[in-house]
Amino acid sequence: MPQPLLNSRAFRSIAVALAAFVMALCAAITQAAYPAKPIRMIVPFAPGGGTDLMARAIAVRYTETWGQPVIVDNRAGGGGNIGTDIVAKAPGDGHTLLFNTNATIVINPHLGKISFDPISDFAPVTQAAVLPFALLLHPSVPAKSVAELVTLIRAKPGEFNYGSSGSGGGAHLAGESLRTMAKLSMTHIPYKGASPALVALLGGEVKFMFVSILAATPLIESGKVRVIGVSSRSRSPSLPNVPAVAETPGLAGFESDLWYGLLAPSKTPPAIVDKLYQETRRILLLPEVRNRFEPSGTNIVGNSPAEFAKIIKDDYARWGSVIKTAGVKGE
Repeated sequence: MPQPLLNSRAFRSIAVALAAFVMALCAAITQAAYPAKPIRMIVPFAPGGGTDLMARAIAVRYTETWGQPVIVDNRAGGGGNIGTDIVAKAPGDGHTLLFNTNATIVINPHLGKISFDPISDFAPVTQAAVLPFALLLHPSVPAKSVAELVTLIRAKPGEFNYGSSGSGGGAHLAGESLRTMAKLSMTHIPYKGASPALVALLGGEVKFMFVSILAATPLIESGKVRVIGVSSRSRSPSLPNVPAVAETPGLAGFESDLWYGLLAPSKTPPAIVDKLYQETRRILLLPEVRNRFEPSGTNIVGNSPAEFAKIIKDDYARWGSVIKTAGVKGE
């Protein structure tokens, strides 16, 4: 009796291998064909800010590489929620992208009703950059370090106030992290943006505040304020002589950065996500891009989609805990 040419186990192995080959071939074809039309990159904030500037620096180089127009579409409103929601509901073909900040993705969901899921509605591409906050003091405050500031606040509970660019923003949450970790009694005074908050600091309306290094640098250089710490876990290359807040005894683990990241709708094929990641990382590492952003305190990252996804999940959980513990409410 003739024997079968292949037993069932061998047949299954061949079938699996063939299926893997076909999938790899389809992915290669998909990646090679992308982009097939103009790309719309949504920035959920007004033009001119740090998010917008970096998005445009990336977009113009996509066009140079791929020959397709890349349109930066500023859809401001709702603290970034409006533009973010547009991308969450867009087709997953890689032709609608989101360049956003952690404030919208991992903080806003804990502060009020949103119509998108920050984890399941997006395919992370890469964390483009991290921008720490600087801790600034009004010159009348005699502290020369974070430890000395903590001692002063503890000696006069309830008498110290601090400003921020708005309730629920990264600068506010940095202040709340300091308050809860150091067990301080102090008052938060929100302003409508970093500029009016800095005016209040210069005028002595508030005694200290966290603000992005980009906005803080001119005031630090002029000597109008004193900088005693940065909010990143380690020191910032742009302020190498300023300690991280996390170096202060009792505040190990303190971290509160502003980050920029590129995301796509959740059903975007992995091959397209990978092509976007590879090209975005190449752009971010270009000397002209680094030289444009890094002197202002922006730390270029360009990590993998998997690494960025983990950061989003970890930050979402971390800020949820901070917001709940501090009792922070959205505006």
